[in-house]
Amino acid sequence: MAQVIFVLTICAALCTALLAGLFFAFSMFFMRALGGLSAERGIVAMQATIQAIKRPGFLVVFFGTALLSLALAANAIVTWHSAYAHYAFAGAVLFLVGGFGVTMLRSAPMNKALLAASPDADEAHEYWRRYRLVWVRWNHVRAVSTFLACASLMLALASMGLPR
Repeated sequence: MAQVIFVLTICAALCTALLAGLFFAFSMFFMRALGGLSAERGIVAMQATIQAIKRPGFLVVFFGTALLSLALAANAIVTWHSAYAHYAFAGAVLFLVGGFGVTMLRSAPMNKALLAASPDADEAHEYWRRYRLVWVRWNHVRAVSTFLACASLMLALASMGLPR
C-alpha cells in the first residue's frame, strides 16, 4: 500500500506543478497581454481560450488531480500518525480548496458569463475591464495555492522516503 500512496503522491505533485505553472502563466503574462488588446479583441481571444481549454488533456489533469487529492486526503486522515500525512493532507486541501474550488466556484462561472457576452456590446469595454480585474485576482489565489499544494506534496514525498 505504501508504494501505491507513494506513486499517487508523485502523480499529484507533478499534476499540481503543471497546473500551478498554467495558472502562473495566466496571471503573469497571458491576461496582461489580453488586457493590452481592445475590449472586443480581448473578449474574443479569451472566449477562444476558454473553449480551447475544454479539451481532454486539460480536463484529465485538472479533474484527475482533484481525485488524487481526495484519495490522498482520505489516506492522510487514516494514517495521521505517519510522518508524511500532515504534508499530504495540506497539499490535498490546498489544491481542493484553492485550485479546484476556486476554479469551480469563481473562474468557471465567470468564464461561462464571458462566453455569453457580446464583444460588440456598448458595455463591453467596462465588462472586460471588470472581468479581467476580478478573474486575475482569483487566478492569483489558484496559482499560489496550487504551488503550495505541490510544495506540500513534495514534502510528503520527502517524509515518506523511498518505499521498499
